[in-house]
Amino acid sequence: MTEQQYEKALQALGAKNVTTERQRNNGTTAFKLPTGQVVSEHKSGYIRRYLYKEPKASRGYFGDSTCYQLNPTYDVNHESIGVDGKLRKTTRKERTRIWSRKARLKKLFLYTTKKLNYEL
Repeated sequence: MTEQQYEKALQALGAKNVTTERQRNNGTTAFKLPTGQVVSEHKSGYIRRYLYKEPKASRGYFGDSTCYQLNPTYDVNHESIGVDGKLRKTTRKERTRIWSRKARLKKLFLYTTKKLNYEL
């Protein structure tokens, strides 16, 4: 499928494009899902789900919000020297960036179908 076909498929599932002009200029596309969730894909390679307080007319959907990353994670080895001078080895999670807009839209489409099927 192409990017436009994924956008049309999302709209066919009931998602509404709620992208602001500022987001559009920054390469972001946001959708409000039929479940009430707002998700977005960003040119920076991230996909996010927003949680927001009651939308205010002056702020729209993204005024007082926090977000969750929907990108897949992978483990990264990390080493640091503590205050006591000992070497500490740990792992931490990093997010995989999805550079292709088509792949980000596909991920949002699959996320939307999963959430809609869960609601049924």
